[in-house]
Order: sequence, then structure tokens, then C-alpha cells
Amino acid sequence: MFGYVTIYRKDLSNEAMDRYQAYYCGLCRSLGRYGLAARMALSYDMTFAALLLSALYEPATRFSDGRCAPHPVKPRPRADNEYIAYAADMTVALAYYNYLDNWQDDHSRPSLLAARQLEGHLKDIRARWPRQCQAMETELAALTELENAGCTDLDALCNRFGALLGAVFCYRQDLWTAPLDRMGRGLGGFIYLMDAYDDLPKDRKHGRFNALAATADAFANDREGYEARCHELLTQQMGLCAQGFGVLPILTDTPEGQLLHNTIYAGVWSKYALVKAARARPRTRKGTQNQ
Repeated sequence: MFGYVTIYRKDLSNEAMDRYQAYYCGLCRSLGRYGLAARMALSYDMTFAALLLSALYEPATRFSDGRCAPHPVKPRPRADNEYIAYAADMTVALAYYNYLDNWQDDHSRPSLLAARQLEGHLKDIRARWPRQCQAMETELAALTELENAGCTDLDALCNRFGALLGAVFCYRQDLWTAPLDRMGRGLGGFIYLMDAYDDLPKDRKHGRFNALAATADAFANDREGYEARCHELLTQQMGLCAQGFGVLPILTDTPEGQLLHNTIYAGVWSKYALVKAARARPRTRKGTQNQ
């Protein structure tokens, strides 16, 4: 359910791209504390969280360059601060529940093994971040209950995952809690709907729940109507996210501010466009070519 909160590279300066790479690689390096199963859960979504909190609270951030196993030749920029470490903790906790979900849905033994590898780290993460971890458990349990009941209320479904991400975005309880929660709720709802939009054909094939199945059925053969409705639903969620972002004192002419603005107003939509285009592309049978 992660990987939809991306940047739109064409709109970014070289300085902003280097800064994004620094946060992304910094998060990967921080995840290394928890082993390979954690690093495999590296996502753009939690990179966004690290950027957001760093831009808002402006901590002392250490920037450096270095090589790693995936990039042994050319040094990559790295960033390190308390919010990147926090994003790593949240990544591990979310990955644990995601691996368990994969095991329950598909009986994926690699996912079960990964969950077991992360389980030993959860006690310390829960001790550091009890409010966030409790929100994950509560909201994911509520979401599972709704899905198992075949819920067709999209607001109820989006609100559950949105509340989870809202709790993650609220690093502490302070003046910025309300707008950060609003951002998380909107972006969480967008991620949930994008996952459903992306996975609908696969979920139908395997007989799994999908939040947009009832919407697709309601439009029947009206493909354009279905696509327009999905775009409308996604726009509503990102509108909520943008409302929260607009309240925060983050300058858009800084590298971090540029990256956040790019992601919210362009990046997530470039990912949507890719998924939509792939869905519209005609399929060819194996062993044939398009003429």
C-alpha cells in the first residue's frame, strides 16, 4: 500500500534532486539498524514524512556523501537527523503489519519471515512511540474489520488509513498537530484509494476485497465515468492534504519546501497518470506483437 507519494523530477532543480536523494539514502541507511527486512521496506512515503518534519522543525541535519552495496561506484548524498531516524522507526512498524497482512492474504512465506525478523525490534519502537504504534494497531484492526464486512463506504475506509498516517505525521503534540494530522488523513486516504485503483484487476482475479469494486460496478461499461469518479475521489483526499500543508510555515523556495510542494501538487499525480496509462494500454497475448 506504499510507493505512491513520489516526486515529479522534471520540475525539480539539481539542488532539490540532490537533497531528495540525501533524505532517501539517509532513510535507507537508518533502516540498516534493523536489518535487510527493514531496508526492503524503504518507501517514498516515509521519505516524504522525513522531509515534511525536517522542513517544519528545522533540526540540525548532517549531510555527507558515501557509497553502499546498491551504489558501490558513485558516492551518494546522505542526510541524518532525528526525523529521519523517526521515519525509520515508523517504516519498521508499518512494514511489520504490512508483511503480516501479506501473509494473511496470500500466505506469502517470505512476508512471514520478514515479519518475524522485524518483530524483535517492535518492543523498543513501541516504547519510544506508544501513541503512533497504538494508532497503527487500532486503525489497521478497524480497517480490516470494515474490509472483511465488505464495506462500500469509501469515507469510512479512507478515514481509517488516514487516521493512521495522521498519527505518524504528528511527531509530537504541539501547535502543528492539527494541520499535520489533516495532511496525514488526506494523504493516507489518497494512498488507500490509489492502492485500490491500481490493484482492482488483480483483486478481482483473486477474489479479494477492493474498495473501488462497487464504484466500478456502478459505472458498468462507462469507463470514462468510472475514471472521472476515481479522479474526483483522489482529488478530494489530496485537497485535504494541501489544506493542512498550506497552514504550515514551510518556505517553498527551500530545497525541502520545493520537494514537498512538488510531491503534493505534481508528484502524486504523475504516479496516478502512470497507473492510469498502464490500465488503458491494450494487452497483447504472449507470442504476439502490436501491429
